Amino acid sequence: MMAKSEIREKLKNIEFFDITGFSEDTLHDWKDTTFKNPIRYNLNVKYKDSTGALQNKEAYVVFTPDGKSVISSEIKK
Repeated sequence: MMAKSEIREKLKNIEFFDITGFSEDTLHDWKDTTFKNPIRYNLNVKYKDSTGALQNKEAYVVFTPDGKSVISSEIKK
């Protein structure tokens, strides 16, 4: 899964990583005029950080409308 790989790259020095929830949206109000109606994956992410503490975060990966390329990704703090 390309979205999981994208989020894994943003997490450094982790022991454990899992996707515990997933949803998909089409962004009809996307402000960047380069792409119309990109696709956003919303991921619930659970992982152990470098100290061993369990973290639960939300992550977003935005894809081009054809789903073949990543436009942006973010892990919410």
